[in-house]
Amino acid sequence: MQWINDKRSYGWLSIGLHWLAAIGIALLLVTGFRAAFAGDAGDREARALLMGWHISLGATFALIFLARVASSYAQPRPTPPEQAPILKFLSSASHQLLLIAILIQVISGPLAIWSGGRAINVFDVFSIPSPLATRNEGVHEFAELMHAIGRWAIVGLLSLHILGALKHVMMDENGEFRMLAPKS
Repeated sequence: MQWINDKRSYGWLSIGLHWLAAIGIALLLVTGFRAAFAGDAGDREARALLMGWHISLGATFALIFLARVASSYAQPRPTPPEQAPILKFLSSASHQLLLIAILIQVISGPLAIWSGGRAINVFDVFSIPSPLATRNEGVHEFAELMHAIGRWAIVGLLSLHILGALKHVMMDENGEFRMLAPKS
């Protein structure tokens, strides 16, 4: 199998970054939502623990997410399968919007922490200091809002992405799903 994409299939780089980003997104959604649920239940200790994990995982996966987005735009895309024009549009639009939502999260997450006057603590091993001199409430509120919008965009678009993949596996026999699976 080739290292980069060609017109027939995705290469190892795209496949690897896709699945690493998928793992990262799943972990971040779980820890983020669980932290929110703990906060809603009034369990401040559990919320703090889960947010620590969420922030540390976000910092750990940030470069993978950025590489995933950059790789998607830097490489050729395999020729999409023949299907109804509306499905082609939905596939392309949801893919582009998902990449944008990932970028929103990568930017708004650290910005929400830094604008709150804190450093990004990564698993209590090291910290990434804030580039902002002081707490900035306006930037903080905007970053929190964008992070919430990005979160729900990812939930919706990821659901659509999974449904599209299932459609290709269960209804089509065009090999589209096999383009993202490792070949032996």
